[in-house]
Amino acid sequence: MDLGSMTSAAKVLNVAQPALSQHIASLEADFKCKLLDRSARGVKPTEAGRILYRYAKSIQRQIEEARRTILDNKPELTGNVTIGLAPLSSAALLATPLLMRVRERYPGIVPHIYDSSGVMLSEMMLKGSMDMAVLYGDRPVTGLDYKPLMREYFYLVAPRSAYPDQMPPEEISASEVAQFDLLLPYRESFLRQTVERVCAEVGLRPRIVAEIHSQSTLSSAIAAGVGAAVLPMSIARELPNLDELCIRRINAPSASQQMSLCISDNAALSDAAFAVYKILLEIIVKTWGPFDLHLGSAAIVADGPTSPLDGPKDEP
Repeated sequence: MDLGSMTSAAKVLNVAQPALSQHIASLEADFKCKLLDRSARGVKPTEAGRILYRYAKSIQRQIEEARRTILDNKPELTGNVTIGLAPLSSAALLATPLLMRVRERYPGIVPHIYDSSGVMLSEMMLKGSMDMAVLYGDRPVTGLDYKPLMREYFYLVAPRSAYPDQMPPEEISASEVAQFDLLLPYRESFLRQTVERVCAEVGLRPRIVAEIHSQSTLSSAIAAGVGAAVLPMSIARELPNLDELCIRRINAPSASQQMSLCISDNAALSDAAFAVYKILLEIIVKTWGPFDLHLGSAAIVADGPTSPLDGPKDEP
């Protein structure tokens, strides 16, 4: 109503315009009257719409006042909260904003961030030694709840100097990837398993010359020409000397993995862990969204052909 446009309102509310229109229609059906007049120049409230708007603003102010009162009287949250973030993935980029926001809002909470394989993080959650994790995989595990976030696509990353004539111009096939000396994480890694799977689909095995799990060590090894790596674009573009690297999306078959948010099905989160969980959701939505905060059926694609994370076709 303040913006005079359904399109503008949908953008501000971070929802799809059809969903907003459906919500307005539901309100009009509930109140049994028209709330908005729509025209080519936008929308204007009817008299009934203006009345509802005044009441809604009043209710909003009361809710904000109630929230401030409750927060002012609520004891400070304290405790340790453990969060797992899959290394060499977009999840790793959530760590710094999460730490900053937790410290700003809840200085009494001490976050513990682990980066390990999805298998290890899942085991820690099943044992009750981890509160939540953002990791690769979406296969159901008894005792764990996987909420799908996005599908992440993988790219071959190699130094230009080491492969001046071997790199195709845009995409690279799995059969071509198998010809490179590869630097991959250990076998339990979903990234490693994905590379092995797509190579197996074309009847080949990847030529792994070293197992490296550390991003800093991997960066140095690539720069030194030890071999090529397979990474999501979000991590590849964090590497130093980007203009000296060739980055090509793996296709035929496509190499990708589902990224999920994982929590326990059996144990409720502590107050401190739930506070961190809500912050993590906020950051996920801001970074990868928009989608439903409950994440029940939401899924997006990162590093796909139409994603803003995907660089131009002539990207190095």
